[in-house]
Amino acid sequence: MIQPRTEDRASQDIQPPSIPLLFAMMIAGQLGSTIYLPGLPAISEEMNTPISSAQSLIAIYLGAFAVAQLIIGPLSDRYGRRPTVIGGLALFAIASTMCALAGDIVTLQIGRMVQATGACATLVVGRAMIRDTSQGIAAAQAMSWLAIAVGIGPAIAPFFGGFLVSWFGWQSTFIAIAVVVTVVLIWVIASLKETLPIERRNPPRTSQLFITYVRLLKNSRFLGYSMIVAFASGAMQAYLTSVPVVFIVIMDVPLELFGVYIMIMPSLYVVASYVSRQLTFYISVDKIILLGITMSAAGGFAQFSLGLWGVTTVPPILVAFAISNIGTGLVLGMCYAQALNTVPSAIAGQASALGGFLHMGWGAILSIAVAYMHHTSSLQLGISQMTTTWLAAATGIFLVFFVKRSHQKAT
Repeated sequence: MIQPRTEDRASQDIQPPSIPLLFAMMIAGQLGSTIYLPGLPAISEEMNTPISSAQSLIAIYLGAFAVAQLIIGPLSDRYGRRPTVIGGLALFAIASTMCALAGDIVTLQIGRMVQATGACATLVVGRAMIRDTSQGIAAAQAMSWLAIAVGIGPAIAPFFGGFLVSWFGWQSTFIAIAVVVTVVLIWVIASLKETLPIERRNPPRTSQLFITYVRLLKNSRFLGYSMIVAFASGAMQAYLTSVPVVFIVIMDVPLELFGVYIMIMPSLYVVASYVSRQLTFYISVDKIILLGITMSAAGGFAQFSLGLWGVTTVPPILVAFAISNIGTGLVLGMCYAQALNTVPSAIAGQASALGGFLHMGWGAILSIAVAYMHHTSSLQLGISQMTTTWLAAATGIFLVFFVKRSHQKAT
């Protein structure tokens, strides 16, 4: 169980959500982002559309996920966490079925937008529920568990997706998502308790939403930690967008083996997220973040160097990305917690939504850029991975050594 906020529990009978249930919500929400990746070449061929159009399904999902969070977050502040996540999961399951039945690329793209809209509720509400019930180091540790869950979904999804595509076709991946999400929905309805009581809700009017978002963007610490998340996680989006072409088309990797290669990387992220949680007992959160962004940037430089050298085998590419991904695992949970610790619980949903918008919005932009690069080798992956990881490093160094120190002197 998550350690509750003592000052809240003194006045409110709030039951923190269980870690296994939050895990299930996060994993279900992440399945939709990657399980179909082994089927991208098949989607392109079957629907007679360019591979770049099939790759755009990643960017469309991330873009819709980003924008929807700006709506889902305030809805959870107004109507509560539980009904919001239930509605999101139901929409997610319906849209997944729609994707499985799509007969053309436009219908599939629309289905992906709706799918992302429902899926984003799991991430936004999950983070807000932690903010409702914990703070400080406890919040960082709890958020690291969510970061682990977010990594498990992308880790296992393409592995099983490769077999599903080989045996039953790409449509089966979306059917599998619908089934898993429906099971989680039933579990949520049966077990999830509300963490934001009616008397603690401060639902903003539409005009106030804009004002709150502007105020959050002016909060340099919130914005800094949120952008580290966006830039560091961008390495994964660049990787997921590039490797279906680099591995399957250029390097002729079998679908089943492709799933294994995809699974290895998020697995390292999961391990790093767990390590970051354990490190909080020994060193400060900001030192963990600095360590993570340094590793992430080193991996980006290594990937770019490999691309320049014209590497044509998979292992070096995996090693270079693994270095960045371990760094991302160290960073994400810590930065999410630090960002939300700068805002009051009453607007945690909006803050979580804006942070997620920046996270997924950058991922969508980067995915679009990568999808429309002409992939001739791993160099395009190297360029995008180095760019986003170095932005994460620059943001982290500026935040820790300048912004936070200025804030501490002012207070």
